[in-house]
Amino acid sequence: MDQSGMLSIESKNVFNILKKWLYTDQDIVFRELISNACDAVEKLSMVKKLEGTSSEYKGNICVKLDTNSKCLVISDNGIGMTEEEVHKYINQIAFSGATDFINKNNQDSNDTIIGHFGVGFYSSFMLSDHVAIETKSYQKNNQAVRWDCLMDMSFSMKEGVKSETGTDVILYLDDNSHYLKKPKLILDIIKKYFIFSKTEIFFEATDIQNQLVNIPEPIFRLNENLINSSEMNSFYRNFFDDVTDPLFWFKFESIDIGVKGILFFRNTKNNTEELDGNIKVYSRGVYIGENIRELIPKFVNLQSGIIECDNLPLVVSRNSIREEDSKENVISLINECLAQEVTIFINEIFEKHREQYETNWPHINAFIKYSILQDKTFASVMSRKAIFMDLTGKYYTIKEYVEKFGGTDCNEVYYCSDAIDQAYYIGIFKRCGLNALLFDHVIDQPFMQRYEVLNPTLKFIRIDSNIEAIFRAEVKENDKQSSEVVTNKIRNALGDRLGNIGLKITNLQHESISMLIINDEKARRMADMMEIYGFINSTNFSAKELQAKSSLLVNLNNSIVRFILNSNNDELLNIIINQMFDLALLNQQALEPEDVEAFVSRSESLLLRAINC
Repeated sequence: MDQSGMLSIESKNVFNILKKWLYTDQDIVFRELISNACDAVEKLSMVKKLEGTSSEYKGNICVKLDTNSKCLVISDNGIGMTEEEVHKYINQIAFSGATDFINKNNQDSNDTIIGHFGVGFYSSFMLSDHVAIETKSYQKNNQAVRWDCLMDMSFSMKEGVKSETGTDVILYLDDNSHYLKKPKLILDIIKKYFIFSKTEIFFEATDIQNQLVNIPEPIFRLNENLINSSEMNSFYRNFFDDVTDPLFWFKFESIDIGVKGILFFRNTKNNTEELDGNIKVYSRGVYIGENIRELIPKFVNLQSGIIECDNLPLVVSRNSIREEDSKENVISLINECLAQEVTIFINEIFEKHREQYETNWPHINAFIKYSILQDKTFASVMSRKAIFMDLTGKYYTIKEYVEKFGGTDCNEVYYCSDAIDQAYYIGIFKRCGLNALLFDHVIDQPFMQRYEVLNPTLKFIRIDSNIEAIFRAEVKENDKQSSEVVTNKIRNALGDRLGNIGLKITNLQHESISMLIINDEKARRMADMMEIYGFINSTNFSAKELQAKSSLLVNLNNSIVRFILNSNNDELLNIIINQMFDLALLNQQALEPEDVEAFVSRSESLLLRAINC
């Protein structure tokens, strides 16, 4: 049978739907009702401003918990409602009073009026089966109105007794309401959602007398010239529950898209503290959430801050953002704005306050590099302004290092990834008057790889990878015989211990270098990656050496190696060659546990020989 018509809903079930499905968190009752009260105050402020009497008016809101009568009352001295308006905005669900007011007054007041949906008021039935309104309009000669409604949606309207302009929303609480037993819960909720509301909000309950809950004029809203740094630091510590002052902070504002706020760069104590920050988002004075991924660039979330967005498209319950149909794609615009503001600020510190930039580098090191990897806007400006400490403790950008210390082609960057593990190689560099940069943070490797992609002519070379090129290794025609002799003696002494390690005999200019294990740069990086992802066991040195194409570099120009070349004492040569090989392994942190005992025994034997000489 063919049928057509309109879907219908049983009216008495609407409140149950609102209570059980539209809203899931009782906090929103306070958020919605106090937001409505803020709207009422803003509306009357606008009217007073048009009338030229705004100086005579100061709006306020009072939330009162009366445990004796078991009532929760949200009162405001705002614009109030007439009987007609109560019928229009309260009796007709989802007819938005805020929208109608904006249209009626032809004001572009989206920056102040919070409510746009007309259903927030009904969240009150989450806490109460009986809700009442006592209201009196600002309009002259209008009688106060009393409205009562029960959970079954039956309501009554009659003449009210309220004598002053404004509205009281009265929730008759159940005996078992936990708010009656713990009034502080209400206080905490108000602070959470309205701490920076421009309208003063007071709370009254047993043992709590007219307490101002919010901060209508917080320090971060002041002009920067009026802000005391110590007071701002104190605000940060208290609000974000941090025991340490921020490194620095900056305010930002974009009038075009209606966003402003403050960002604090956290002191992570050389990255030993939690890396993720806490950015709280407010819309027209109401707390929306924190670390909202659609709104805040991922890299900005490493810091802490407060963002006030006037034009956010919100869902009905005001606690999340609606991306679709957002006017002028405001969400992505805010996201881009934040990325640009942070980029401009950090770049300005680098350009104008380099000393401060370097002083704070241990704390912002990870943030800068992570941001470069995460955000194109930030990377386009800051990728060439990441700095690294050299072997003397000075900071250089990669460009500055190349210009001052670059290799033969002026495009080589020597680096060490661990100052302790590679201490011997660092010592060689220092003795030979060479310099390198410390790439010792976990994020330095992916940063380096990204930098190489963007600068394909640049070569990053770890200091244990290209000793031959650095020290101009060469094997002359008359060295070939000596090279063969040394090769045979080393292979005979080491036997299977050499394993997958190749052998290179050469002449280095610096005779202080005897034996070193060197690695192919690209192959070593691959080995490191395979170890990270578990394809190579971190204790399997042979597999790592094979993957990294490790070689034992032997310097014919060294006095110990020349002794090996010329000596025929097989017993002593065996001790010396194995000992030097173990020292080379130690410098690579690659000495096998089972070889430690033999190393100690040989060391003692050499000491005895030295004593007996």
